[in-house]
Amino acid sequence: MKTYTGRTMGGAVATITCPDWCVMDHEYWNEEVDDCFHEAEPLELHPPRDRDPRIGAPLFPLLDLRLRLHSTEMTPDAASVWLQYSEYKGDGIELDVRGLDQLLARLDTYRAGVAELREKLAAAENERRRR
Repeated sequence: MKTYTGRTMGGAVATITCPDWCVMDHEYWNEEVDDCFHEAEPLELHPPRDRDPRIGAPLFPLLDLRLRLHSTEMTPDAASVWLQYSEYKGDGIELDVRGLDQLLARLDTYRAGVAELREKLAAAENERRRR
């Protein structure tokens, strides 16, 4: 179990215990133990490279999800999944279980649509090959 000892917002020193999934380096960021977030390893969706070799891979993931938990706040809303959809830190949203259920349903619909587009593309490619 990882622990972090640091200063509190009031200037005292305290130690907190991180959840086993926390990958945050609290010491590196010199965080205040009573006002920091534990974060899990991010779950990222990266699009594939463009088929044109002159165009590189996208610099940032399409979606970035990570579980976050406030260091000392014990209420259920102190835990959330942070959904970030660009490289800018301020443009994300916090999701609770209900929000994640909604996201999962939308991802299922999106995936079905992607699969349908893939089939249409394959049909178009096959049609062109027969000509």
